[in-house]
Amino acid sequence: MKFAHMSDCHLGGWRDPTLQEIGLQCFERAIDICIKEEVGFILICGDLFDTSRPAIEVLERAVTKFKEAKDAGIKSYVIEGSHDFSPTGKTMLRVLEKAGLFVRVAKGQHTEEGKLRLAFVTDEKTGAKITGLIGRKGALEREIYQNLDNESLQQETGFKIFMLHTGLDELKPDIFRQVESMPISLLPKGFDYYAGGHIHKQSEDNWEDYGKIVYPGPTFPADFRELERLASGGFYIVTKSGRKLEAEWKKLDIYSVLTLGIDADGKTPKDVEGEISRRFETSDAKGKIVLLRVEGTLASGRPSDIDFRGLISLLTEKGAQLVKKRTSKLSTKEFEEIKVSPTSRGDLEDRLIREHIGQCKLGPLTSDELVGLTKSLLKALAEGKTLDETNKNYNERMMNSIISVLGIKDEWEKTA
Repeated sequence: MKFAHMSDCHLGGWRDPTLQEIGLQCFERAIDICIKEEVGFILICGDLFDTSRPAIEVLERAVTKFKEAKDAGIKSYVIEGSHDFSPTGKTMLRVLEKAGLFVRVAKGQHTEEGKLRLAFVTDEKTGAKITGLIGRKGALEREIYQNLDNESLQQETGFKIFMLHTGLDELKPDIFRQVESMPISLLPKGFDYYAGGHIHKQSEDNWEDYGKIVYPGPTFPADFRELERLASGGFYIVTKSGRKLEAEWKKLDIYSVLTLGIDADGKTPKDVEGEISRRFETSDAKGKIVLLRVEGTLASGRPSDIDFRGLISLLTEKGAQLVKKRTSKLSTKEFEEIKVSPTSRGDLEDRLIREHIGQCKLGPLTSDELVGLTKSLLKALAEGKTLDETNKNYNERMMNSIISVLGIKDEWEKTA
């Protein structure tokens, strides 16, 4: 028996068109490898898409690959993750299942005692018995695990796979210590293979009273920090020979990643520009995704005084596929020291804003007007996404709110 195990594809998750395309290519490459290796079936353990209702162009690419796998005689089994799950049931995964492209395995019914009895799906080609549970934001699936009819799961005979999309306390890496998780003891015992998702790190473990617990990590890193840490994604192909299971991780390195870290502490903007230029000159960036991280406190000047646009253009001319910068930890002494003794959150906001309002030049506005404008912008920017709201609709709503606060609707419409 041979099967593939992948998770956290997050198709459509990147806003940057180049990175979104690479993410799609990695998923396509993974399916191509599955077909070439003639796996019996494919497991996708949550977050196939980055949202429950992905963009049409993203959906089209995914459907094409699932159709190719199906035509090759390879079935796919899927569970919802914390991103592509919808509490209202309005998830595109249901539509794709209705179209016969894959099977959603997290299904069951409640017993008279109120326990959830999960149903098994038997893969016709291999005889493997597959079941599992969805993942939800904030590890809310933990309550479902606590209410499982474990006895029926343990009594099932044959080669059994349990699909999950949640972190496990005992196996959680330190870098994910803030991520909600649950103890291994909540997993039903007696399965041969536990196919994990949600934790974006590759790992294999064997746990007493449980079988092999495996997390493949993402098929492509989902954000800047993951690109730095992982550089690339991958998935597992698992081979069963007798009672022995061998998991081989397949790296999906569509493009190479070059990481450049710059320490700006005690330097001027010109010093930083010079150091970045020297690093660029001595680095082979051709065809690579370049990640530029600049951190530290400038001795003088502001971060905006650094000509990042010109520097990035220089690297692009050298053949870099894409350049992404991160300067969230780059500051200046002008903003370094804040002295407040607030009595409330509102007081803290006012005092912090007034500490720096004199350094902002926004036309003929008074200090009080600038404070009011800043607080209005903060309130508008604090609005989160509503349930099942797409990224596009959310971005449009936020843009309209900001335009309204700034009072530039007429000017905006003229330039649009």
